[in-house]
Amino acid sequence: MTYSIIGYDPNGGAHGIACATGGPALGAFVPHLRPGVGAAITQGFSTNVLAAEQGLEALADGTPVGEVAAALQQDDGGAAWRQIVLMDAAGRSAGWTGEHNVPVVALLREPGVVVAGNMLVSDRVATLMLEAYQRARAESGDLAGSLLAALNAGSEAGGDARGTRSAALKVRRPGGLPLDLRIDDAMNAVVELLALKGRVDNDRAYQQFLMRLPTAEDPHRH
Repeated sequence: MTYSIIGYDPNGGAHGIACATGGPALGAFVPHLRPGVGAAITQGFSTNVLAAEQGLEALADGTPVGEVAAALQQDDGGAAWRQIVLMDAAGRSAGWTGEHNVPVVALLREPGVVVAGNMLVSDRVATLMLEAYQRARAESGDLAGSLLAALNAGSEAGGDARGTRSAALKVRRPGGLPLDLRIDDAMNAVVELLALKGRVDNDRAYQQFLMRLPTAEDPHRH
């Protein structure tokens, strides 16, 4: 149903998520960020938004990410229908794929990056996403661009077995401004998301607007 990636940039502590699915409006349900705390994705046959929120709250309280994921899974009577991943403020991750999710399923975890998917067209989708992310990070270092490169690689490999109808990108560092883009309903949502990111980057007035917004480094900017 969904293919997603969480990435972490140790230079500044930013987390980012890119995700796509065969249904509409996943941006409200799948990706969750809390600057300085971590990130979560919740997807699968029965997406549990509450688990992502509870998980990030537990991370904020200092509970290790492995313990948080284990507790969420144990306490959830519907855990077998979920696919949930959490990443903490240092890029460590934990999560699970419930056995009742529709194959092909994948959950690939490396330091600072996680790829997860279910109802994938093949098991190559997640592998190619991870490879594309790592390659882009090595070449450019740009977190948002690397996440989109991974999502595009997954889409080009077939992505969701039903096709891809919605996609989203979230990136934020502690004290920084949010990047939060989504395509809620389009025939090729990943292509549309890439185009939207390009338009935002090249919108001079919007970029000037961002440059006058307060940040932790310059809280009185206007």
